[in-house]
Amino acid sequence: MSLMRLRRSRIRSWLKKVPRQRHVRGTWLHRLLGDRLFSPELWRPTREGVARGAATGLFWAMMPIPFQMLPSGITAYLCRFNLPAAISVVWITNPLTWPIILYWQYRFGAWLLREDAPAEVAPVSLLDTATGVPGPLLLGCAVTGLVLGALAYLFTNTLWGAVAERWWRSHERPPKRGGEEA
Repeated sequence: MSLMRLRRSRIRSWLKKVPRQRHVRGTWLHRLLGDRLFSPELWRPTREGVARGAATGLFWAMMPIPFQMLPSGITAYLCRFNLPAAISVVWITNPLTWPIILYWQYRFGAWLLREDAPAEVAPVSLLDTATGVPGPLLLGCAVTGLVLGALAYLFTNTLWGAVAERWWRSHERPPKRGGEEA
């Protein structure tokens, strides 16, 4: 199997999981939000829409809340960003990555506030430690969400431009032979 075929098969399997209009039509969400939900700018992949959707999704992925796809989707809907991009980028955080991300966001927030983050937590002082967590954790989450969202926007825009340029170059028409012009 060639490398390109392998990439295509992996991309196809991932794209099958991205929400589509046909999956949403007729659901309670369609009844709640109306036909504006099917606006082409929410679903059609454009450079700007996907970049903004990715930034929105990554911002909400860094927030310490459950059901992050919901605020990400609502933000994309209200701001008219690409809805599948906003929802699918949230999947970066999952039960395996979430504890690690929260730990480092807490450490980062404590560093920003110039507080000492405990290296170890004793079972006796767990309640004492938890009372000091919200400030540093929320600050760390907000800052990392904003920074990573901005980086996702820049990265997606740059990658989209590079891929589009490469695609156009590969699809250019070769010059005619014999020096004849049409």
